[in-house]
Amino acid sequence: LKSCSKGYASLEYEPSGYRSAQVSKLTFHLNGSPVDALTTIVHKSNAEKVGRAIAGKLKEVLDRQQFEIAIQAMVGSKVVARETVKAVRKNVLVKSGKLVGGGDFTRKKKLLEKQKEGKKRMKRVGNVELSQE
Repeated sequence: LKSCSKGYASLEYEPSGYRSAQVSKLTFHLNGSPVDALTTIVHKSNAEKVGRAIAGKLKEVLDRQQFEIAIQAMVGSKVVARETVKAVRKNVLVKSGKLVGGGDFTRKKKLLEKQKEGKKRMKRVGNVELSQE
């Protein structure tokens, strides 16, 4: 309308009323805790698609931590999309420049088990910071 009238035209309209729609609240959880800033209202048919798109984008944006980060898109209590940011793995088998190797494997196994326990503890205690970008 603006392009054909060069901005001099006007348009009159009357609202026809409100209609009901099938919408749902899409919430996002990082490691089980809800992130209110990412909550959106979407049409039920698009909830899974929008959830997957935003979860995938979050996976790209979030930095890798020493522990895994679970990103979940939920409608009510149902998880419609899930992405996981893998943990950064530090090589605990290298001690002072030398690789712990040779001989008995139980030494390696002990170090890897200690790392696994530390990662579990870090996941319980650690929290993820999400910038406003």
